[in-house]
Amino acid sequence: MTILSDNLKTIRKNLNCTQMALSEVLEIGFRTYVRYEAGERDAPVSVLVKLARLGNISLDRLLTTKVFPEDLQTPDQEKFPTSKAPLEVIGGGLEEGRLMFKGQLNDNLISTNKEEEKLLTLFRKLNPSNREKFLLDAEWVYTNTRKSVRYRKPKKIPRKEEKAKTAVKLRKLAKSIKKITVRG
Repeated sequence: MTILSDNLKTIRKNLNCTQMALSEVLEIGFRTYVRYEAGERDAPVSVLVKLARLGNISLDRLLTTKVFPEDLQTPDQEKFPTSKAPLEVIGGGLEEGRLMFKGQLNDNLISTNKEEEKLLTLFRKLNPSNREKFLLDAEWVYTNTRKSVRYRKPKKIPRKEEKAKTAVKLRKLAKSIKKITVRG
């Protein structure tokens, strides 16, 4: 059995329901759910998200860490606990730029880059309305500079095509010029 299949069974038992009842809640077939729980089949993301919500745990934790029944008694939190107890890292790393802690719903972004640290420090000093404005501005800059002319490579036009276009322009120009006749 995989970690996921063990966790599905633990969550189902914690909810005190049968495989049939849980398959109905998830809106999937009974046999399909049995195969997920047996580890014979991989569940789609939509089902995994529902299962994580039913168990009050993060999706990362559902997929990567064995969940014990006592862990489900206290649901994962969105905010860090105020106690100074050390938190157990269950996923992520410096390479990914994120860490996942046991008992926490959200990933925690980390950085070793000085510019990112400075940006985060300044962002955290902003009030909520300015943070929202900043994020909107940053998103606008990101999406519009990617599409701007300076990031686009000019299309390479074949020489023949370029000559043909130039010839058409010259013909139009020639027609527009009034014929001047000089009598001598």
